[in-house]
Amino acid sequence: MPVKTSLFFPKVRTDIFRGRKAALALILLVLVALVGTSGLACLSNSQTSGDVTREEVSVTIPEGASLQEIARDLEEKRIIRSALIFRLYVRYKEMDKNIMKGDYVFLTNSSYQEALEVLRQGPIVVTYKIPIPEGYTVAQVADKVQNSSPISRREFLEVAIPQRHGYPFLEGVSSLEGFLFPKTYEITEETSAEQLVDMMLAQFATETEGLDWRKAEAEGFSTYDIVKIASLIEREAYVPEERRLISAVIHNRLKQGMTLGIDATLTYWLDKWDEPLTVSDLQTDTPYNTRLYPGLPPTPIANPGLESIKAALNPADVDYLYFVVTDEERRTHTFTRTYEEHVKILNQKRKEK
Repeated sequence: MPVKTSLFFPKVRTDIFRGRKAALALILLVLVALVGTSGLACLSNSQTSGDVTREEVSVTIPEGASLQEIARDLEEKRIIRSALIFRLYVRYKEMDKNIMKGDYVFLTNSSYQEALEVLRQGPIVVTYKIPIPEGYTVAQVADKVQNSSPISRREFLEVAIPQRHGYPFLEGVSSLEGFLFPKTYEITEETSAEQLVDMMLAQFATETEGLDWRKAEAEGFSTYDIVKIASLIEREAYVPEERRLISAVIHNRLKQGMTLGIDATLTYWLDKWDEPLTVSDLQTDTPYNTRLYPGLPPTPIANPGLESIKAALNPADVDYLYFVVTDEERRTHTFTRTYEEHVKILNQKRKEK
């Protein structure tokens, strides 16, 4: 009988080439083979040797850009070598539906993997930091916003009204003065003026929700009253240890039905922060003139920080009714109980000048 002989060839698995991803893999392998042994490296490593300068290139991907358009742009800017291979590579990695619009920074002569990784990480998010100091008014906050971000002063002020925001503590108030919590806020180009105002109000809610308001409520003070008092403290106290003392003077005067005599309220009304008030200014007939009108001003006069709010809620246990600046350099005050003591301090100040 003739001897049967067999030729043994390795069995080729055709099943690995089934499906979209496998087909793309096969096409990639063929293309890599065509470009030579260096082709494989260009998928995962830099396409150039270390002595070639790689430059940063900014690329903006518009809304609705196709993968073909993106790949062509990257090829034209020498970021990748082949738009075709890059398109196949992106589809093989199943990233073709996940490319977001926006601004990107690539390196020239990148591998396809490097270029894809930039796209995978998403566009560069441009952020703006807006530092809002304690004691700023709404108008000053608007100026700071305009100087620190794309949001204009006008846009900010147009939405900085209580009616546009549904926080319980804003019920019945006529102004957001006092509620734009001082802090450094970080926003993006997509952040609207209304969203920024809401961030500030939400911060106020977060910072104050853990405070004990029961004592103030028992004494007949509303949240708005406390914010007004806190704003006065913020404008009058230059050193932290005096906050509760100034708070005590305000509370004591309110209890006795005295005028507060705090000129910062009139300064707020006249918007005259950078120069002293004149005798004529002090005669201005407005509810913000706390020399003429008893009680608290109609609104807060600034946006107070947390420590001033705490001081407004917890005045020092003292019976002071007067205070005056006696150290002009440190801006510290001397506190007194009687008008006679207060006048004595004032006369002493005049003699020292």
